[in-house]
Amino acid sequence: MNQNILLALAGTAGLVAGAGGTWFAVSSSSNETRAISKAEITAAIEADPSLCPAPLTPPPAPAPKTSELAIPTEAEALAAFRKAQESSPLVWDRDQLPEVSLTLGQCDTNNSGPGVACMTTIKLSPQAEPVDRLIGFAQSASGEWVATPY
Repeated sequence: MNQNILLALAGTAGLVAGAGGTWFAVSSSSNETRAISKAEITAAIEADPSLCPAPLTPPPAPAPKTSELAIPTEAEALAAFRKAQESSPLVWDRDQLPEVSLTLGQCDTNNSGPGVACMTTIKLSPQAEPVDRLIGFAQSASGEWVATPY
């Protein structure tokens, strides 16, 4: 026989077997589904409280701020940013680093590490468009500021 005819016969046999199996499974099932009442749910939870998950505890209150944030000056921030850019493998044009300018915006405690996170405006050259970036600043053991661009 032709291979296409055998393939068609096998496909037809598979469809018939699948339809017959579905009919057999559905024809013997019952339609006795019902909604569970609130009283039944309440009784089940009272009988076994482990069925209900424990309520979430609220997050702890933030610690009160006892001291002022140590925020770098713009000159310190610029020096730390330049040093971070010089050591970054992602910077390919190191000749433009002296032209970088940085302006500090709002600063707050850094939730992902030590120090502060500040919103900054960076211009890579005098002709470049300013770019707003979040940068983390922390003081090293020597007192020098270290920048971490996010």
